[in-house]
Amino acid sequence: MREPGRWTTVMLLVAVTAPQLGLSLLNPSTPQMALDLHTSVAAVQLTLSCYMAGYAVSMFAAGVLADRFDARTLQALGLLLFALGGLVAASAPNVAVLGAARFVQAVGGTSATVLCRLVIQRRYPADARMHLLTSLSIVIAATPALSPFLGSALVQVAPWRGLFVGLAAVGVVLALAFLQLVPRARPAVPVPPTPRAVGRGIAEALSRRGFHRHAVVISLAWMGYFLFIEQSAFILQGLYGATEIQYGLLLIVPALGYIAGSMLIRRSASARTAVRLGAAGSAVGAVALVALAAAGAPTAAVVVVPLAIGFLGVGAAIPFAQNGLLELDLQAQGVGAGLFFFIQMAAGAAYSVVIEALHLRSALSTSIAIGLPLLALATIIWATTRKRR
Repeated sequence: MREPGRWTTVMLLVAVTAPQLGLSLLNPSTPQMALDLHTSVAAVQLTLSCYMAGYAVSMFAAGVLADRFDARTLQALGLLLFALGGLVAASAPNVAVLGAARFVQAVGGTSATVLCRLVIQRRYPADARMHLLTSLSIVIAATPALSPFLGSALVQVAPWRGLFVGLAAVGVVLALAFLQLVPRARPAVPVPPTPRAVGRGIAEALSRRGFHRHAVVISLAWMGYFLFIEQSAFILQGLYGATEIQYGLLLIVPALGYIAGSMLIRRSASARTAVRLGAAGSAVGAVALVALAAAGAPTAAVVVVPLAIGFLGVGAAIPFAQNGLLELDLQAQGVGAGLFFFIQMAAGAAYSVVIEALHLRSALSTSIAIGLPLLALATIIWATTRKRR
């Protein structure tokens, strides 16, 4: 198997920015969106849970279809659906339509999470995959960190509805570029998306012990990371009074920890050692986050600095778990990948809905909610990566 050219790699990296832009570019506009739609900030934040629900649906649907059809073509179609959702969101008359539009956005654009990795599995040799998976992880971390800063700057000159139109334009351009620059990635043995075939694929994945372990790891990592992204506007702007520009800058700090974790596992000779070091950072960061919140420090640094340490484990765990999935060599690769990422995204969405339903409105309670998955992540990683004697 020969590694594809540079532009293929570039397009894979660019394509995964679409779901992350849809997730976080509009975060600085949350208060203005609530005002314009005559609703609460909490209601607008819940549209992110709609986005995550669409993310979960997209993971499974994309995986099932990719076992029968070319992953490249499916990805281009997904990006066009992402663009359609952006246009509907731009014209939303109320928060319910906005939530539905963000669901459609996610069903389309977030297919990149599964489909780009299937392109990697089908077109790249095994020894080149970890390098590219960590690159994807870095891009996925950097985009939610940088896009709110970009959104903070753009909202000074354009309304939030205009930002949704901009996202739609990005989706169309990426769809066309993906078709031109990425080679076809058909399944070696096409599997029709029938209920029986899907059921067999699910059963095959669930029968693998490694599937369970890696699914739990990536789910815990995502639960902590996504909850912070969803709650970040409330925490940094509502509790600590950050301006839109300050909010965008503050989000960069935790993302640096995520990126450092991905770089750690990328450069380490032992992925096991790297992920354990990252997990230790998750535990330390989670404890520090809760302790500083309990102390009542009045600055946003008590949130973003501990999370920069805590997200070391997230940045290492996500590519580690994804590579573990690819190594399983499932017969129904798409169904297995779709189920894997469905579990990840559904866990993040469900956890955020539960936390929102609890109406946690203090620095301490939100810090505990974010810290718990990070502590659980560290515990699972250390328990499952011990050397067998």
